[in-house]
Amino acid sequence: MRKQVMKSTGKQPKVNVAAGFSMAELLIVVALIGIISSFALVTFVKANKGFKLAGATRTLSTYLEKARTDSVRRHGGASINVNSATSYTVNIDFAGTGVATARTVTLPAGTSLRYTLPPSGNIIDPSTTPITITYDWRGRTGTTVLLTVTDSTTGVGSSTLSVGSVGDVSTDTTVTGPVNTQTPQTTVSTTSGIKSMQ
Repeated sequence: MRKQVMKSTGKQPKVNVAAGFSMAELLIVVALIGIISSFALVTFVKANKGFKLAGATRTLSTYLEKARTDSVRRHGGASINVNSATSYTVNIDFAGTGVATARTVTLPAGTSLRYTLPPSGNIIDPSTTPITITYDWRGRTGTTVLLTVTDSTTGVGSSTLSVGSVGDVSTDTTVTGPVNTQTPQTTVSTTSGIKSMQ
């Protein structure tokens, strides 16, 4: 048995060799990747600054609440001294020994701290006019202070902490109108009106 091979009389098809991308296509792709990467980098940097600002605000809020709790526990004496635009000093019982110690907390790079005393809207720089927020044995401050943490390097914005005269702390709120001073508490006698249990 013999195999017969058929010969084609027509032309054989040419195999096209792929040459890849042209230089123009390659430049367009590289340019698009560069543009998208630059937008992503700018967004990442701005988000990172926003996270730092939010973290600094949360830390300050936490120390304010700790000072309030420590003052109630130790019957007064806890305070936050805002004496710089880039840091503040916390005076509370960190060790649990009953004695307050000072700890300076530095804000992240590029953030700054300032305050206002409502109803006045004047922004005060703590470097020139420091303020001490002192809590009494009930956890009250006696005055209302608006603390503002601002990102000073980019246009991320600011975050506000309101420390009320009764010691409460709220974030990103504003105080408008007159701020009423608390009326003195009535002194209650510990012996009148109490029945003897005999």
